[in-house]
Amino acid sequence: MERTPDVQPHRPGNPDHSDRPHPYSAVGTDRSPRRVTDRIESAASWVLGVLGLVLVAAAVLTGLQLHGNGIDQARADAVNRISVGATLLQPVESAVGADAAAGAMQVTAPAAWVAPDGTPRTGTVPVLGSQPAGSTVPVWVDRTSGAIAPPPVDELQAAVTAVVGALLVLMVGILALLGLRALVRARCAARNHTEWAREWALYEPLWSGR
Repeated sequence: MERTPDVQPHRPGNPDHSDRPHPYSAVGTDRSPRRVTDRIESAASWVLGVLGLVLVAAAVLTGLQLHGNGIDQARADAVNRISVGATLLQPVESAVGADAAAGAMQVTAPAAWVAPDGTPRTGTVPVLGSQPAGSTVPVWVDRTSGAIAPPPVDELQAAVTAVVGALLVLMVGILALLGLRALVRARCAARNHTEWAREWALYEPLWSGR
């Protein structure tokens, strides 16, 4: 009967060296960049990512703050300003400048109006397009002084201001982060170039046999 060879259990120190790690084992590798500049770039990327999140939060908070300020201004304007009719004292034949939203030319012309307290007032008022003398145009005046005032802020203007402000903060912040990223990469590339040149000067004569 043919004898079955005994199977020896694996023990440390066997000639097959199976207990030794493979010389190309990935254990311990790729856990951190090999070069200092790689570590710097990795850390910079992490920091810039955190700053990017902070930037987004800052942009959102800026938009909310501007929107809140606009709403407060709209409420104050609704109390402090009132629309009245102003009578033009001279005809408006031509205009300089343009009001794109209204689609007509806008100028100022002398006019008379009655203040909220009942006193007559005169001054220049904004007019869209050509108007004959005696025409009545709507104007906004201060409820207390009766003087001509800008149109009150509305919720749409507050929302637009908030969006524009948030986008502006976001764009400026992104440009700043990209600039910092480019600066770090340029410095690391310069350092790598210096190290490569030093190592080349050290080892190239050994390879070339000079």
